[in-house]
Amino acid sequence: MNHIVQYKAGNALAYSESGDRDGYPILIQHGLIASISDYHLFDSLIAAGRRLISIARPGYGQSSPYLMENMAEWGRLVSVLADELALAQFDVLGMSSGAPYSYAIGAMLPSKARNIYIFSGTPALYDAQVLKFWPYPVNRNASIAEMQQVAKDVFFSNVTEEDRLRADIQDSMANDCFGIAQDLCLRCRDWGFTLPGLMARVYMEHSKADCDVPFITAEMTAKLVPNCQFTAREGEHFSAESLDTFIRNIILT
Repeated sequence: MNHIVQYKAGNALAYSESGDRDGYPILIQHGLIASISDYHLFDSLIAAGRRLISIARPGYGQSSPYLMENMAEWGRLVSVLADELALAQFDVLGMSSGAPYSYAIGAMLPSKARNIYIFSGTPALYDAQVLKFWPYPVNRNASIAEMQQVAKDVFFSNVTEEDRLRADIQDSMANDCFGIAQDLCLRCRDWGFTLPGLMARVYMEHSKADCDVPFITAEMTAKLVPNCQFTAREGEHFSAESLDTFIRNIILT
């Protein structure tokens, strides 16, 4: 079941909870095309008694299409939810596009974020050196409207009626693809913080054969983080099986 917390003039931030309400909390930061209803991805964490709190970024699902200033603002929005749920401390798990938002939580809530786990994460594209190895076109001045059209053309031009029934497709296409568009805009701009200032322990894993996020950009990002354990793996960018292995081998140990 999804819940709503309000912030800044009545904007809605949607989140879901699963697992043990008395367990240690983990804030889930979803990928580019995803839903906070994707509970099946975290069966191992649920079975281990963790409390999972999955948060929909602005524009996804029931979250308002709120225009963020930069990545850092995400940490401030999550602080509203952390206060609402009386979370004194938590871990963060970010997958793919959820990585910068995970770092933002760590940067803005240093006393609460204990460990940050990054699986196949989007790299530090605010950094000019990392950006040199990013294989996709970058327009730091692009508008949300322009990126909404990119999202529709690149990700949803061939969506079938069957696909439209999936929660991840529905939530990602919500608000005319605002969530994806904002992500594409913010990831390449000044984040409002830098990774060398991150205090939390960071555990990163990335595939050497990742076709979506080049491995070298993940390596370079890991070197920017003061307290980072970086692990290379085989396989593709993302699969439920590889995520579960990461959860079992890294988070649950």
